[in-house]
Amino acid sequence: MPSTPAAKHFENKRVFVSGGNQGIGQAISHAFAREGARVAVNGRHREKLDAFLPTLPTVNAGPHLSCAADVADEQAVIRVIDQTFREFGGLDVLVCNAGILSESPSEDVTHDAFMKVMNVNVTGVMFCVREVLKRWLDTGARGSIIINSSVHQIIPKPAFLAYSASKGAVGNMVRTWGLEYASRGIRVNGVAPGAIITPMNDAWVNDPEKYKTVSSHIPMGRPGKPEEIAEPVLFLASEKASYITGQTLYIDGGLTLYADFAKNWSS
Repeated sequence: MPSTPAAKHFENKRVFVSGGNQGIGQAISHAFAREGARVAVNGRHREKLDAFLPTLPTVNAGPHLSCAADVADEQAVIRVIDQTFREFGGLDVLVCNAGILSESPSEDVTHDAFMKVMNVNVTGVMFCVREVLKRWLDTGARGSIIINSSVHQIIPKPAFLAYSASKGAVGNMVRTWGLEYASRGIRVNGVAPGAIITPMNDAWVNDPEKYKTVSSHIPMGRPGKPEEIAEPVLFLASEKASYITGQTLYIDGGLTLYADFAKNWSS
């Protein structure tokens, strides 16, 4: 007797993923498409998006969508969110994944460098969420929003002041939106990855000694894979998480568990 195909949990759902064509965003886009969702993939460079889109599994709901825009550009965000709602006929899930960082001793941080990070990681998230909220509230639609934060939402990261500040802000945005829209059927949650193998971390991923050092600070003894972030994002977006809002899920191999206390030295 032939086996019944496994159910796809996001069949005919519509998903927008910012920064969705590389690293964690790429894994998230693939995971939603694998589960049947039609995905609007955002990135800054049209040519990279056009090369990435054909790698996504095809779905019954229709073709995936390429949405080239810098999320720090308000008008560009309005344009691609309009494009997505128009072509998809609505949206079920928003994933704010786009993010950048820059390194500098705090005494040398320039205003431009600080604001560049904040404009993408904080203001860009606000633009995306605001534009989706407007359209959901206008139609009475329900939906789920997931925002990619970082363990540095709560762990200080010296020499990365703007990044730490931006992720702290994201944590409070998740809590604020979660509370503000809970009664209207809109859930907002965050994920906070630890050390993940992505292009953003090539400096240590591709250096065996640095890789070993990074791994030594993680209680599970290894960095994570992008797919290990994508699967919890799918969970938070699904009906399995229907009673969860305003929360940040730390996905870090135990990094936020004060790893130095694994062996008792304080008493």
